[in-house]
Amino acid sequence: MFSRTNKSLDNQVDNVMRDTRLNWLRTRRSRIALVALMVIILIGNAAVWVMLPDAGIFWVLIGIVVGWALRMSVRAVADLPEEYLDERQNQVRNRAYADAYRWFVEATLTAAVITLLLYLFLSTDDQLTVTFSFDGLAAAFFTFAGLAYTLPSMVLALRERGE
Repeated sequence: MFSRTNKSLDNQVDNVMRDTRLNWLRTRRSRIALVALMVIILIGNAAVWVMLPDAGIFWVLIGIVVGWALRMSVRAVADLPEEYLDERQNQVRNRAYADAYRWFVEATLTAAVITLLLYLFLSTDDQLTVTFSFDGLAAAFFTFAGLAYTLPSMVLALRERGE
């Protein structure tokens, strides 16, 4: 979304901050709907990759589009460098990142505990052979990568009032 040259980045940031074409995404209702849709996509991602592997990449592409809309709904505040934000935006972004990190850790630990419990209940004699398929690894990778990438914007979308 943002290129490496400062002049180009300045123009792109100005365009995002002044853009009114996407104001319909910036209402409270739209932001909540985008967060809910992103959560459904992230949860459904694992199921799609495991049950319909050929559709997995299309599911990821849908997630990318919804993730982009989510970022635009909060004017990409979660992704901008500090020098492009005012003091309030910077504080809001930093608080969102702290909360997103906590939520990501909680989600990861919950997944680890569920995996451990499944191992304990499904194994016989404490031995269980686990095999990984490409589809299973893709499901885990895209789910956690999508969560890490979109969680700060989700936190901002839930916290900030609509425009």
